[in-house]
Amino acid sequence: MPRLTSLRAAFSLVELLVVIAIIAILASLTLPALQASREASRTAVCANNLKQIGIGHTSYVAKYRRGMPAYDWRVNVLPEMENNRRSLLCPGDGRNELYDINEFAVYIVNNKRTIPLEPGPWCALGDPEFCEQFTKVKRKTADSYFLVFEDMAYNSPFDGVILVEPLAQGGSKLTHVGGNPHSYIHQLRDPKGTIIANPFGKGFTWTVQGIRTSYAINPRSARFTTDQFKVLALEYDTPVADVVGPTATGTITWWRDVGSRHAGRLNVLYGDGRVDLVDPAEIDPTSPKVHDFSWCPIIDEKLRLTPQ
Repeated sequence: MPRLTSLRAAFSLVELLVVIAIIAILASLTLPALQASREASRTAVCANNLKQIGIGHTSYVAKYRRGMPAYDWRVNVLPEMENNRRSLLCPGDGRNELYDINEFAVYIVNNKRTIPLEPGPWCALGDPEFCEQFTKVKRKTADSYFLVFEDMAYNSPFDGVILVEPLAQGGSKLTHVGGNPHSYIHQLRDPKGTIIANPFGKGFTWTVQGIRTSYAINPRSARFTTDQFKVLALEYDTPVADVVGPTATGTITWWRDVGSRHAGRLNVLYGDGRVDLVDPAEIDPTSPKVHDFSWCPIIDEKLRLTPQ
């Protein structure tokens, strides 16, 4: 009786290549659908964020009976949103270097001391009148202020003085305006510890965005009244969309700063709390007609804008 030889089943090279090819084809067919699903999810989260900002704006206006100022809108709206800072960030925003003042630090090389730029043991808000006299630098606006830092080793006013000036488009400009550095060498370091000024001395200037956000508010938000069809906030790369005013059209950076993060479109919050996904061309303020119809508050009819 002949012996039965057990045969070991196995893929041939051709069969293996066919299977791999089929898997690759299936993956290529499903990948776009998966990416579309993820994008739809990010778009929905972003839209919900703007809805929350709209609710916070409405709550603020109802509580204080006045419009919300544009440049510091994040400071005002966050308490109305239970300080939920996540709602200020679009999941499609890939920027990771949006810093606030207190995330920077002065490093003193001589004694290896790091001083964060926020009120604490070695940093404080300076007396405006004294700092103006000491540095011979006048504040241009009432909301500008001084930060002073001192390592406490010498009995002197402070090692350095920084003037903080809020910007119209949100965030702040910071300038080193003087101090008593003695023989110390100061460095300015960003939140990652990277040296951005060495030495850090009088005259150095840099800007910060302020509280991280993927959105911008209409610069005339303080004048919003019955503006349900007007743009209140939108996806943008500066905290204030500085695009409204008699000289704004044609000279602004709309196409540079608009945040078209969702397949070329962006979420927009209107005065009535509605959020729509639109093409940036639909609300392009460089078009005078769109500028007047979609951006200017009703109280500013005919562009007779007055300083706030």
